[in-house]
Amino acid sequence: MALVGLVGSEAPAEDAARLHELNISALAFAEAGLAMQGAARATRTVPSLCLSRVSDRDGALAARYHGADGVCIDATLPLDDWDRLAKGARTMRMLPLALAESREGAEAAAKVGARAVLLRCASADEVIEAVASLPRALTVVAEVLSADADALRRLVGHVDAAIVPPGVHKSAQFPALVAEVDP
Repeated sequence: MALVGLVGSEAPAEDAARLHELNISALAFAEAGLAMQGAARATRTVPSLCLSRVSDRDGALAARYHGADGVCIDATLPLDDWDRLAKGARTMRMLPLALAESREGAEAAAKVGARAVLLRCASADEVIEAVASLPRALTVVAEVLSADADALRRLVGHVDAAIVPPGVHKSAQFPALVAEVDP
């Protein structure tokens, strides 16, 4: 399972450089902004994901301007709206991820033809339950709100990637966790 480090706004360049040294797969940001730009300059090769919900072309443009390589589009949008935003994101050289916050949202992501979904849930168990009915070809990135190391371990084998909150990736035990779940 790939680990995606959630970078805060306090010291984004330093956090990004540290996570890059630990071979983190990607960086995530709560929203597009200067923190994302600073981290992008510090690493240059690590992809960045904007976790805020993009609801229009301007939101996607702002994310790309600040260095996003992936954006989250609400999976429950009408098919035409989702498709238009996803195509727009791809033309900007970004991966459109369908943002889902429930099992129904995850199933909606599959129905709109998403290739990747960001599944945001309160617990690892909710994520595991939600992904059970999804097609295997759909790339699933899990964001467990208030996740700890144990929650991340439970996701191994169920999702392709998981967002790692700062409280976990700043701990002294994080390098061991990376070696364990993302060898």
